[in-house]
Amino acid sequence: MQAKFWVAITLLFFAAVVKAQTPAIDSLKRIIALDKKDSVEVVAYLLLESELSRSNTIAAKRCSFIAVGLSRSLNLPVQLSAAYSELATINIQTNQTDSAKYYIGLLKKLANEKSNTPKVVANYNTAAGLYYRKLGDFKSSLPYLIECLRVYTIMDAKVSMAGQTLNVGNDYSDMGEFRKAMTYHLAALKQFEALGNKRGMSFCYSAIGADFIQLQQFSDAMPYIQQSLVIKDELKDKKGIANGYSELGDLEMGLHQPDKALANYLESLALNKTLMLPGEEAKADLSIGRLYAGEKDVSNANDYLNRSGEIFKRLGDTVHLNIVNAEEAGLQRSFLHQQKTEKTFLNTLSSSIKTGDKNTEINNYKYLSDFYSQNKQYDKALIYNEKYHARLDSEQNKELQLQVRGLEQKYNLVREEKEISLLKKDKLLYQVNLKNQELFKYGALIFLLMLVIIAFLVLARYRVVHKARRLIEIEKMRNNIARNLHDDIGSTLSSINILSKVALKQAGENKEVSLGLERIKDSSFTIMESMSDIVWAINPANDPLEKTILKMREFAAAILEPAGIRFTFDESEKLADLKLSVDERKNLYLIFKEAINNIAKYSGATLANILLHKTGHQLLMTIADNGKGFDNAKQHTGNGLKNMRSRSGEMKAVFEIESSAATGTNISLAIAIT
Repeated sequence: MQAKFWVAITLLFFAAVVKAQTPAIDSLKRIIALDKKDSVEVVAYLLLESELSRSNTIAAKRCSFIAVGLSRSLNLPVQLSAAYSELATINIQTNQTDSAKYYIGLLKKLANEKSNTPKVVANYNTAAGLYYRKLGDFKSSLPYLIECLRVYTIMDAKVSMAGQTLNVGNDYSDMGEFRKAMTYHLAALKQFEALGNKRGMSFCYSAIGADFIQLQQFSDAMPYIQQSLVIKDELKDKKGIANGYSELGDLEMGLHQPDKALANYLESLALNKTLMLPGEEAKADLSIGRLYAGEKDVSNANDYLNRSGEIFKRLGDTVHLNIVNAEEAGLQRSFLHQQKTEKTFLNTLSSSIKTGDKNTEINNYKYLSDFYSQNKQYDKALIYNEKYHARLDSEQNKELQLQVRGLEQKYNLVREEKEISLLKKDKLLYQVNLKNQELFKYGALIFLLMLVIIAFLVLARYRVVHKARRLIEIEKMRNNIARNLHDDIGSTLSSINILSKVALKQAGENKEVSLGLERIKDSSFTIMESMSDIVWAINPANDPLEKTILKMREFAAAILEPAGIRFTFDESEKLADLKLSVDERKNLYLIFKEAINNIAKYSGATLANILLHKTGHQLLMTIADNGKGFDNAKQHTGNGLKNMRSRSGEMKAVFEIESSAATGTNISLAIAIT
C-alpha cells in the first residue's frame, strides 16, 4: 500500500509541475471522478487542496475534510497526517489559531501512535513549526523545522527536503540572522531548480529578494522579486502575487519611491481582501500606514494603522499588534503622555527580544532614542542610540554583505564531514530499527489473525442466528411503538387541539381564557408535529433513505415557497441503496428541518441550495443561502445551532457552519457510512 502511495505521489506531482494550474486541477478532478476509494484518490484530494489553497481557501478546506474521511476509512496514517497538516496550515494562514491548534493536537497524537512512520512525524513537525511561526515565536518554531528537515534528509524525500530547507531559512530571516537565512534559501533554490519545481523556485526567489531588502541591498533584490512575480503570474498563484506586490512596495520604499510603493501596497491589499486573508490584509494596511507616516501624512497614517491594529486584535496576533502599537506611538508621541509612550516602547522592545524578532528590536531602539531625545533625556537617548547602531551594524556590516554575495555565487550548502557522518549513522540505525519493528509487527499480526479465525469459526453460526432473531424482534417492537403512538397519543393530542379550537371560539371576549386556550392549541399542535416526526422515524417502512429525502423535499417546499424563497434540491443517484440507523435518519431530518426553518425565519434570503450526495464513505449534506449571514463566533441565545451541533455529535458526524454578510450561510454535515 505504501509503495502504491508513493507511485501515486510521483505521477501526480509530475503532472502538476509540467502543466499550468487549471489543467492540473482538471487532471486531479478526473482522478477523483473515478471514485475508486483508494490511496490514489486520497492523494488527488490532497494535491487538489494544495492547488486551491492559493486561490480558494474554502474549497481547499473541503478537499482536506474529504481526505480525512477517506484516510480514516482506508486506514492510511500517512495520508491522514497530510490531511491534518493541510487543515492546520489553512487555519494558520487564515488566522484561525484555535482550529490550527486542534489539528496539530490530532497530528501529535497520530505521530506518537505511528512514531515508526517518518512521514507522519515529519508532517507533525512541519505543522507545529509553522504554527509557532504564525504566533511570532521563532525560537520555538525553529527546532521543529530543523527536526523535520533531518527526517526528510534521512528519507531522501527531495521535494519535501527543498520545501523544509526554505522554511528553515524563513525562520532565520524573521530572527534577523540573514547569513544563515541566505544559506538555506540558496540551497532550497538549487534543489527546486534540479527538480524543475516552478512554484518552489518562485518562493525561493521571493525569500532571497526579501533577504536583500532587509540588508538594504535594493538593486540586488529587484531581479529576484521580479522573477518571483513572473512565475507566480504564470502559475496564477493569487496569494503569491499579493505577497510579491508587498515585497515590491518594500523595495521601492528602500529606493525612496513612495508613489510606486503605495501603488504596489494597494494592489496587495486589494488581492488579500478578495482572497479573504485578514492577516495578510492587516499587514498591507500596516505597510501603507508606515509609508504615510514617513511622508508626514498623520491622518492617513492613523487610519491605516488603526485598521491594521483592529484586525490583528480580532485575530489575536499579539506580535504584529505590538508592532502597530509601536508605530502609532512613534507617530503620535508628541501628543501622548510621556510615561504611557515610554511604557509602550519598552513593552514592545521586551516582546521582540523574547520572540527573537530582531528587526522589530532594532526599530524600537530607534524609537526610544528619538523619544528620549525629544523629552530632553539625553543620557537615555544616547544609550539607545548606541544600541541601535551597534545592532544595525552587527546585522548589516560589510563583512556580512560580502559573505552573502559569496553564498549567492556558490548556490550550495557547505556541509561538515562530521555532520554527514552523523546523518549516515542515523539513517543506518533507523533502517535496522525499522526492520526489527516490521518483523515483530508481522509476527504479532499472524498470531492475532489465527486467533480471529478460530473465534470467527466458533461464533459465526450463533451470531447469524441471534442477529436474525434480534432484527425480527426489533422490527415488531418498532411497529408496535409506532402504531400505539399514532393511535393512542396521536389521537388524544388531536382531540386536545380540536377541543381547544372549539373552546377558543366559545370563549368570546374573555381575554384571559382565550390566551390560555390559545397556548393549549399552539402547544398541542407543536407536540403533534414532533410526535408525527417520531412516529415517522420509528416506522420500519420509512427505513429506505429515498423516503427520508422525499420527506425533506416536501418540508422544504412547504416552508420556503410560502416565504418567497426559491430553492434547489439536488441529490446523488447513488443514495438509493444507502441505509441509515433510526437515530441517524431522525437526526439528519431534524438538523435539515432546523436549517430550513432558520433560513425562512432569519436569513432574509431569496435563494437556497440543498445538496445531498455520497463522497467516498460519507453522506454529505450542504445547505447554502444568499442571506445576510451572522457572526458565528458570537454566542446565540436560541437553541437551534446548539441542537444541530448536539445531534451531529450523536451521529459522530462532522458539522461545519460558514457565514458572512457577503456570502450568506453555508451549513455542511458529513456522516460516515459503512
